[in-house]
Amino acid sequence: MDPEAFLKSIYLGDRACKAVIIDCWANEMKVQIDCISRIRSETWNYYNDENLDDGFIVFEGVQRLVWDPGGKLPSDTIIDFRVKPSGIPECKYLFELTVASGGADGLTPVTLGVFCDALALESHSGSEGRIRT
Repeated sequence: MDPEAFLKSIYLGDRACKAVIIDCWANEMKVQIDCISRIRSETWNYYNDENLDDGFIVFEGVQRLVWDPGGKLPSDTIIDFRVKPSGIPECKYLFELTVASGGADGLTPVTLGVFCDALALESHSGSEGRIRT
């Protein structure tokens, strides 16, 4: 599925980032979200049949990672998730996931820029395999 269309099939509103896992040998990065919902109509409409509780957004074929601002942990609400062409020959896409970072100084937006080839979803257990559509 086209990455833009795939992003439109995912609901992350009022959801939060729980973990970021970087597997350098596999060239993958996983972001664990407290709940990932699928959108199967024009809007989400509280459809929960395909929810992935504590599921992962999986970035495959990762070549570069930008963490802005550096030093802040993405530990709160998902603010935005978008994709565009990477502009570099090593990989196809630049996914930008912006997450709030909570701390003593309030909330700070942190953008994870992931230059990679593909995107998938995965359940917490991983037993069902990766979802690509």
